[in-house]
Amino acid sequence: MASRAEAVGVGRLAPVATNVHLPVRVSPPDNVSDAGSLITRMRHVLQRGASGIRLVYANWSNVDGRDVPGPDPITVSAKVVTDAEHDVVFSGSRHLRLEPGEAGISDPVDISGRAGLAFLTDTTVEPDPGGTVPLGSQTNADDGEGVAPGASAVVRPGTAHGYGPWQVLGDIGSAAGTAPTVLVTGDSNAVGFGDVRGSAYHLGWVQRALQPEFPTLNLAVSGATARGALSGPSRRRRRVLLQWARPRVAIAALGTNDLQQGGPGLVEMQDLLIEHWRDLAALGSRVLACTIPPVTTSGDGWRTLAGQTPTAGARVRAQVNDWLRSVPSPLAGVIDVAAALGAPASPSLWRPGFTRDGLHPNQTGHRVAAERVDPALLRA
Repeated sequence: MASRAEAVGVGRLAPVATNVHLPVRVSPPDNVSDAGSLITRMRHVLQRGASGIRLVYANWSNVDGRDVPGPDPITVSAKVVTDAEHDVVFSGSRHLRLEPGEAGISDPVDISGRAGLAFLTDTTVEPDPGGTVPLGSQTNADDGEGVAPGASAVVRPGTAHGYGPWQVLGDIGSAAGTAPTVLVTGDSNAVGFGDVRGSAYHLGWVQRALQPEFPTLNLAVSGATARGALSGPSRRRRRVLLQWARPRVAIAALGTNDLQQGGPGLVEMQDLLIEHWRDLAALGSRVLACTIPPVTTSGDGWRTLAGQTPTAGARVRAQVNDWLRSVPSPLAGVIDVAAALGAPASPSLWRPGFTRDGLHPNQTGHRVAAERVDPALLRA
């Protein structure tokens, strides 16, 4: 029941608010909570006028960068808090039961607002006895967000990984033509690792570049690979989460983890990327791809070029990036993230001051990468 698309006006619904659940936790046991029930408070801001807010929840997990159905059945209930509390219902019920691999959408919540309206969601998730809950992004204590164990617990501001709405959709009516909905597939760099949102990790170049102008469905997964994006579970997860809002543009930001310590050669990497792009094009989306940023070690904290050493995949990464810049079919364009982050004279090395670990951009790196996204390319 929960994984079926319902008559909710698909085509009129679009992402309308900031701050959603992202599968940022990679390694067991940190990717799930065994604390029983959790309440997660998240703050959202409407980015465009909308009516009939709907919350999407899903039961999927991230296991070592792979999309995997959640380990156990879960039951979700929620409230939306503006100047009053609004109970969220799902096909008339206060509770939504999600089997592993399912997703569900709420009935419209009776709030309407203009861009800039802030509201809270309080999501209670309860696994079956002895089960676990798949965790997502951190809460930002600075915005009053937090996570508390127990179905009736008091949520106090804090920074912790919780479980919240995977999408916040709204009926935007004729406004749907003003900017295309953008789907993003990618890894931890697209999730936003290395950047911060108040006390929480995970802001990143995707949010900086696309929001608030472009409704965004960010399906990036920390640790993801181009090879993994072709797996049955990854393809199924995209189908499940794209039931209600349809992207007109897709950005593929994969390849870093395939080549991090060597990996495929040029031809194999090309084949993996092309097959993934074809999957995205089959959704009816114009497909854009990102070049792959450097991966290096450093003896001086990435303060200098001389202190850096490229990892084993550097040669193939350079070849793939040259090929990407030729805009191979079926791409409609390329976002040159690598040129933004790599040193101009030594593109296999990070610009000093743009990373703290040689794998992820820091705040400066994410900001500069975001500047590489041309809004005209998304609207073309």
